[in-house]
Amino acid sequence: MIHIIYGVSTLEGSCYIEVLPDRFKDKCWNASSIFFTEDNFGYILPVFEKCFKNFDYFAFNEINIDTWKLIIKELENVKQYLMDNPQPQSLKDVLGFPFIYSEKEFMENYDTNVKQLVSMITEFQSWIKEKSDSTKFISVLGM
Repeated sequence: MIHIIYGVSTLEGSCYIEVLPDRFKDKCWNASSIFFTEDNFGYILPVFEKCFKNFDYFAFNEINIDTWKLIIKELENVKQYLMDNPQPQSLKDVLGFPFIYSEKEFMENYDTNVKQLVSMITEFQSWIKEKSDSTKFISVLGM
């Protein structure tokens, strides 16, 4: 399922991308954070690489709110692209598929996955906007 994970207690293992509404303070698995599986974050990874040139999937990225505004706009572009019924083979130009199997699995349930990804992006945009009111940084804590 393509979705955002809320709550540390629901995580199984440690292969998640954490999005922390603050600067990184030497602590992971924060109660205020949201989490993405590697696959789910991978779909939107190109947005981060485009908007935050120093983005490192394996590092702790402290991203200022002005850059998050660019990320929100680029996420909106991805969402609009998905809602315009693109040809499945064109998704590689917009989405990230982090593993060899990722694209194949996405295509197996194409319609459902597109709807779930649009929903996840919309929810993420709302979360970012809400957190932007109370912090100057939102950090992406990579693998």
